[in-house]
Amino acid sequence: MSEWFTVPQTSEKTGIPQQTLRRYIASHAHLLRIKKEHKAYQLHKECLDVLARIRELYGKGKNSEEVDKILASEGVPITVEVVSETGEQESTDLSEVMMDIKQALDEQKEFNKQLLDKFKEQEELLVAQQKYIDEKLKQRDEQLMLSMREIQEAKLLASPTKEDITTEEKKDSWFIRLFKK
Repeated sequence: MSEWFTVPQTSEKTGIPQQTLRRYIASHAHLLRIKKEHKAYQLHKECLDVLARIRELYGKGKNSEEVDKILASEGVPITVEVVSETGEQESTDLSEVMMDIKQALDEQKEFNKQLLDKFKEQEELLVAQQKYIDEKLKQRDEQLMLSMREIQEAKLLASPTKEDITTEEKKDSWFIRLFKK
């Protein structure tokens, strides 16, 4: 025996007219396990009791909102439409969907935690590398300044002073004057 019934089969089993079943499906789909294949609805065998209860409540003069509240308070599971891995759209109990979402959320939280830990490690490594670079640049600058000072001192020692230049000019001048005459 199949677990899924078409609207005409469900009508035969429950005694509810097909048009009324379609109206129940439109109004209370969230309380029924339904799957739609092409244009035809199929209802799960668990829906037969829920459909009978819906008919009974409407028979007592309840409106759609009251029927939903009563069935929810009686513990009828709320179903949602999901697309299965095969691509079929089917109704699934909301609690199952919520459990799947909770599991995926827990996995995402763990992944995020690992990502944050990795990020902190990378940040610490980056800070250490920056310190190393700064130290090396400072050492290079100090060596460069030391070299420049040494070069300047060597130039000062090698270059004649102003006094030396003026005395040499005077000497040259006197010598030149002597031979010019």
